[in-house]
Amino acid sequence: MKITLNNVASYKQPVTVEASKDINLFYGLNGTGKTILSNFLYYRQSDKPEKDQFQDCELEDIDNKKILVYNQSFVRDHFYNKNELEGIFTLSKENKEAEEAIKILNGKKTNLQEELEKKEQGKKGSEQSKQKELNKIIEYVWEIKTKHSGGDRVLDFCLDGFKSSSEKLFHYIKEIRKTETTKTVEQLEDEANQVIGKDAQRYEKIDPIKLEVEAIENNSVFSEEIVGNENSPLAELITKLDNQDWVEAGRKHLPPEPIEDKEQCPFCQEETITQSFIQHVKEYFDESYQERIGEIKQLQNRYKGQTERLSIGAYRDHPLIQEKWDAFENRFNELEQSLQANLSKIKAKLEQPKQKVELLSMQDKLKALNDFIAGVNQEVQTHNQNIDDKKKTKDKIKNEFWQIMRNQYDVPIIQYNRVNQELKNGLHEFELEIESINSKIKDCERNIQDQQKRTVNIHEAIQNINTTLKELGIVGFSIQKHGDNSYRIVREGSDEGRFSTLSEGEKMLISFLYFAEQCKGKARVDETATEADKIIVIDDPISSLSHAYIFNLSLWIKKDFFKKGYKQVLVLTHSLYFFSELKRHAKDIAREKKHELEEETCLFRLIKDNETRIEHMKKNEILNEYQSYWQVIKDYKKNKLSSNYFLLANCMRNILEHFFGFINKSKLSAELEKLGPEFKAFDRYMNRESHSDAENITDSKEIDHEMFMRAFKEVFVKSGYEAHYNEYMK
Repeated sequence: MKITLNNVASYKQPVTVEASKDINLFYGLNGTGKTILSNFLYYRQSDKPEKDQFQDCELEDIDNKKILVYNQSFVRDHFYNKNELEGIFTLSKENKEAEEAIKILNGKKTNLQEELEKKEQGKKGSEQSKQKELNKIIEYVWEIKTKHSGGDRVLDFCLDGFKSSSEKLFHYIKEIRKTETTKTVEQLEDEANQVIGKDAQRYEKIDPIKLEVEAIENNSVFSEEIVGNENSPLAELITKLDNQDWVEAGRKHLPPEPIEDKEQCPFCQEETITQSFIQHVKEYFDESYQERIGEIKQLQNRYKGQTERLSIGAYRDHPLIQEKWDAFENRFNELEQSLQANLSKIKAKLEQPKQKVELLSMQDKLKALNDFIAGVNQEVQTHNQNIDDKKKTKDKIKNEFWQIMRNQYDVPIIQYNRVNQELKNGLHEFELEIESINSKIKDCERNIQDQQKRTVNIHEAIQNINTTLKELGIVGFSIQKHGDNSYRIVREGSDEGRFSTLSEGEKMLISFLYFAEQCKGKARVDETATEADKIIVIDDPISSLSHAYIFNLSLWIKKDFFKKGYKQVLVLTHSLYFFSELKRHAKDIAREKKHELEEETCLFRLIKDNETRIEHMKKNEILNEYQSYWQVIKDYKKNKLSSNYFLLANCMRNILEHFFGFINKSKLSAELEKLGPEFKAFDRYMNRESHSDAENITDSKEIDHEMFMRAFKEVFVKSGYEAHYNEYMK
C-alpha cells in the first residue's frame, strides 16, 4: 500500500509512505501528524465533509481491499453521546421459545448461585473457626523461640531458620518423629557452653596414677619374726620373758660406752648396768638383726615416697574432674587412707620387729581411681573432638534439642492434628456440596449457551468482549444485549450505564474491542469479507492506559491482528514502550515464519518541525522516550524551524520534569527560580502549563522559540548539569 499525503495540516509538501510489509509500525510524538494519516484512510470512502480536506492525497496499491481504521474519529462516530452501542451483526427474528427457556434457566441459575453462596459462607465460617484454634496452638508452641532464642542464649543457633515464622517452626517440630530421650535442655546448654560458648576451650588429658608399691606390700619381711642372736647369754632370758621388742626399745636409753663402773639401769634405776651387760645386749641385736631392721626402714622410706607423690590439689582445677569431684575425692581418699594404713603397719613392724604384719594391697583401689580417670579422659577426648568439629557438634545438639522440644510439646501437637483433621473433613463435605451445585450451575450455563446459539450471533461477540475485558483487568462494567440488534454498557451493581461515564482508558478499551469484533469477518461493513481481504489501521489505542494494560493490549493485538492473516496491519503510536512491544511481537511472528524482522515489518518515524516528514527506521535507531524529547529539541536547533510551540515547549517541560524528578522531586521549581527576569515566560510555562492544568494546555498563545531554547539551556547551566545538556545535544 502506497500513501501520499499532501496539502493537509502539517503535510505542506507531498509525503509518500510505502507500507509494503504485513506489519507496519509508525512512531511519532503527539502533534507530528499521525491522526492526519489515519483520518485520510478513515474518511476516504466516506460522504462526510471531513473527506474534503484530503483532496490532494492519494492511496495506491490496495487492490480493492477493505480498509478498517481505528482512531478517535471511529470512537466519536460510534460511541460518543450514545446510550447504546451499535450492534455488530445483522439480527434475525428472535426465537421466542429460546428466550423463554433462557429466562427459566437464568432463574434456576440464580437460585443455585444463592445456594452456592450460602455453602461457601458456611465453608468459610467453619474454616475460620478451626483455623483460629490451629493458630492458637501454633502460637503456644512459638514460645520455644521466645524461651531459647535471642540475647546470649547459647542454644539460639538451634532455631536458625525458624525465628521469623511461627507456622514454619510448628510444622517443623510436628514432623519430627517422637523418641524417648533422657537429656534435658540444661544439659544441652552445658554441652553447648563447653563447645561453642565464649569460654569454650580444649581440655588436657589426666595422667593415670602410678604407684610402685605392689612389691613392697608383697615383701616377705613383714610376715617374719625378726629376733636377735640366739647364742647371746641374754637370748634365753629374752625368749623366756618374750620382751625382745621391749629390750630393743630400751637400747637407746643405755649409757654411752665405754663405762668404767656400774651405771644406773634405765628401767629399774639401780646401778646394775655394766660393760659386760651392754656387750651381751649388743651381741643379741647383732649385725644380721640390724640388717633386717634396715631393710624394713628402706621399705618404709620407699613406701612413704610413693605416698607423698599423691596430691589431690593437682586435680581440683580440671573442669571435668570438678563436675565429678565427690566421686573422685572418695576414690582418692580411699587410696590415700589405705596407703597411710600400710605406713602405720610398717612403723609398727619397726617398733616390734618380732610381730608379723600384713600390708593391704593397693591394686584394687588404684585401679578404681585410674578407671575413673580413664573415664574422664574419654570425656576429654570427646570434648576436644567436639571443639575441633563444631559443625558436627552443633548438629548433634540441635537434633537433641528438637527431640526434647518434640517430647515437651507432644500434647499440643496431638491436639493440632485432631483439629486439623476435623477441618479437612468439614471442608471436604462442603466441597462435595459446592462441587455438586457448581456442576448444576454449569449445566444451566451450557443450556443457556445452547439456547443463545438459536438466537443471533451477537451473543458470541458480547461474550468475546466481556471475556477480553476481564483478561485485561476491567471488572467494573460489562456489555449486555439491548433490543433486537444492539447492546449497551452496564455498570457493576446498576442496570443502567452510559458510555460517556467511562474513563478515557475504559472508553479506549471498549471501543477498540468493538472495532476488533468488526474486523473478524462478519462485521456490518462486509459480512462476506475474509481476513485476507482487509487492511487494518490502528491509531494509538492506548491513551490514558497504564503500562500494565498497554502490555496486555500489545499481546492481544499480536494474537487478534498480527496472527489473524489480515492482508496488512498498520499501527501508529506516540508511546515508545508500546512501539517496542509491538516490534518485539512482530519479530516473534517473523521467527515463527522463519523470516527476518526486516522481511516482515516496516518501521517508520514521523518527525515535525514546520512540516511533517516520515522516515524509514532501522531497528537499532529506536530511541527511548526521554531521548525522543531531546531529538525534537535538536531538530529545531538544527533547522531553526518550528511552527508547533506546543510540541517544542512540552518536550522541554517533559525533559526537565523527568530529569529533575529523577534527582530531586522538589528541585525543578527551585532551579527555575534562579533564572533571570528575561526568562519569566519560560518559568511560568514550565510551572503552570503542566498536564495538571487543563486551561493552560488548551491556550493557543505563541511563544518565543529562541528565548525558550536559551532558557532551557540556562536551567542546566545554573543547576550544574551543563555536561548533561551538552551530551544530549551533540
